[in-house]
Amino acid sequence: MDTQKNNTSNRIHSLFVLVLAGLLILNACASRAANQPASTPTPETAQPTPTETPSVLATPLSQAVCQESGTLTHHDLDSPLLRGTLAVSVYLPPCYDALKADGYPSLYLLHGQTFTDSMWLDLGAAQIADEMIASGEAPPFIMVMPFEEFYYRKAEGNVYPDVIVDELLPWVEETFNACPDRACRALGGISRGASWSVRIGLTQWQVFNAVGLHSLPDFLGRSEAVAAWLESIPKDGYPRIYMDSGTLDTELKIAAAVELVMNQKAIPHEWHLNEGRHDLDYWLAHVREYLQWYAQGWNQPNSQALNF
Repeated sequence: MDTQKNNTSNRIHSLFVLVLAGLLILNACASRAANQPASTPTPETAQPTPTETPSVLATPLSQAVCQESGTLTHHDLDSPLLRGTLAVSVYLPPCYDALKADGYPSLYLLHGQTFTDSMWLDLGAAQIADEMIASGEAPPFIMVMPFEEFYYRKAEGNVYPDVIVDELLPWVEETFNACPDRACRALGGISRGASWSVRIGLTQWQVFNAVGLHSLPDFLGRSEAVAAWLESIPKDGYPRIYMDSGTLDTELKIAAAVELVMNQKAIPHEWHLNEGRHDLDYWLAHVREYLQWYAQGWNQPNSQALNF
């Protein structure tokens, strides 16, 4: 009987121990659950915020920077005035658009004696124009470079100025998308080309808004002729004028005399006296400055940019 009681008591005690152990385990689990940080999504289940990918069309195509180079073409124009043909090289700007609104500014460049229409190209004018246009330093523009085949003829009675104004210019503006306004046109020349430029630019001042005289020599008349041409221009009709010569240029006295006339008559102009001679090395060193000056007139038109 006592043995049976003892066994019963042992079983009750064991059961009590098991229940107590179970309670302790449940309490420990609850404690750990209370202290456990909230779970976070794994990288596989997280929802990333989408990032907008830049589109190549974000910038309008009309504002995209053109990465092309300009193009060069050569033409032989029928010239009744010359009773033959006029050879001319034409530079069209990168991404030239024949339908561009308002057209392109145009720069007419005349070569020196014994040279050809390739003179300005040989000096790097096309590459420099490409660089200026690509950088935004200049708007896209057209360059027109005619060849004066009979470079040995005297100025008086020479039809070359009429060929430029009455034959070449209309052909350019009919064939290419060139702006037909005076404000869009510039004329420049080196040596003999400078002499033609001063004569054409001042006697037909309604045509060109800018005239560049680079290493002006004495072949088309002295400063007296220039004074008379200037007097015939109304004050609001003077073109922009740029003159430069080298300190060792054999024709420096002529250029300086013309520049003196402009000072005496209070004609707005730029005068640059640089080191150098009357030669290719001098022009090669300054051709970029020439093109920069022409482009300034299109980037920042002044009050003289009038149409007549």
